[in-house]
Amino acid sequence: MQVNVKTDSSTQSKITEDANRASPIGTRKGRKKSAAKGRRRVAKKTVKAIINSTQRHQLISEAAYYNAERRGFEGDDTLGDWLHAESYIDSMYRIEG
Repeated sequence: MQVNVKTDSSTQSKITEDANRASPIGTRKGRKKSAAKGRRRVAKKTVKAIINSTQRHQLISEAAYYNAERRGFEGDDTLGDWLHAESYIDSMYRIEG
């Protein structure tokens, strides 16, 4: 049922707010928000590629080299470079077996 009543803009916005609050479904905007939240959750899921131990070792050694290169090969922190690379590769891939 629609009723035509002349109102000023502040009264109209109050009527609209009251109607939205009373709506059992909610506003269109609210539905879009919940749908967007669902999409965000799906987007956060990642699939890790599966690699074997030989591939893992190769990737870690390359990443450690790039870590050392990034620091200009200064100092003797090869263990730190390796451990950092190892944690990075392990976070990116799943090891087979």
